[in-house]
Amino acid sequence: MFCFPFRQCAKVALITESVQGPLPDLQQLSRNIQTVLEDLEKLQNYWDTNMQSLQVSYSKQLNEIRDTRQKINTILDNIEQNTIKELEDKMTSLKASIKTNVDNCSKLKNELKRLSDTIHDIVDKGKAELSFIASTKCLKKINQSETYLTENLVQEESSLTFQADSEVQQQLSKLSGLGRIVVCTQAVPLPGAPNKVLAVQGKSEYNVNIPSDAKKRFNIRAICVLSNDQILVADHLNKRVKLLDHQYQVVGHCDFTAYPRDMCPITSSEVAVAVDVNNKTLEVQFVSMNDGQLVKGRKLQFKHPCWGIANHLQDLYLTSGTALYKYSMSGDLLSKLYEDKSSVITGNIMVDIYGYILK
Repeated sequence: MFCFPFRQCAKVALITESVQGPLPDLQQLSRNIQTVLEDLEKLQNYWDTNMQSLQVSYSKQLNEIRDTRQKINTILDNIEQNTIKELEDKMTSLKASIKTNVDNCSKLKNELKRLSDTIHDIVDKGKAELSFIASTKCLKKINQSETYLTENLVQEESSLTFQADSEVQQQLSKLSGLGRIVVCTQAVPLPGAPNKVLAVQGKSEYNVNIPSDAKKRFNIRAICVLSNDQILVADHLNKRVKLLDHQYQVVGHCDFTAYPRDMCPITSSEVAVAVDVNNKTLEVQFVSMNDGQLVKGRKLQFKHPCWGIANHLQDLYLTSGTALYKYSMSGDLLSKLYEDKSSVITGNIMVDIYGYILK
């Protein structure tokens, strides 16, 4: 019989009485155990790999933070140099003005001293003609000196004062950091995991037209869902990104000067929009939700068309129709992952979502 220790057995039975029917297939049980062990090994390997990739992403973002700090330092250095240059320019101007006054005063003093010495010589000689000429010159120079003294009777003492821009300090003091740290997660199937079959359960059509639309037909190139379940759609033909509420009604929009070709989420309240016009306007515009309104933020410029965009581990992936590029969030090119120039559009690298067309 068998019974677990430290427990009261409700029923005690002999093992021989419990064995009925065919014996269990121990080899199959062993194979099952082996399969489970292999799956556990794969899962453990995945977590080990994930730990390594997490450390890599940490180091990368740490470098991004330091690069951001360095860029801010450079900006502050430039601001400091501009302020110092303004100080030096004003100092040079004031010194030049003071030097001119010093030179004028010194010139009058020297001329009066020479006339005074001349008068002493003339007095010793006792010549009337020289005395007349000397007295005339002396009176003229005295009048000139007295006029100069009258004009400069009240002097303004010059000094320099630095008045710090309190707004700059206030704005910096409001910041709690150099940016936001975003935790990005994605579902990664383990090797050997069975593929899941997706089935469409239904579809609905909604009208996203608004009175100010220039075009009455639509080509919705991309869709993103924000954290509050509000939806952003990229209206290609009307050069707009529209905000839809839970009833799929347009409650806001953001206009562009170029056509939005694709869009991807960056955070729970921010998206990046790839815009392009005849391969001339080559940029990515960041748009965020602020108090229920769409607000355009920073913009990145590129030297190639921007047809498709995706975000992975805080890196931007852009397609140009013939190439796939990897950029940092600040717009620095990290690598060119793929390129095929055999045609205008090559491979499956033009990210256009035609399946989500709202009428």
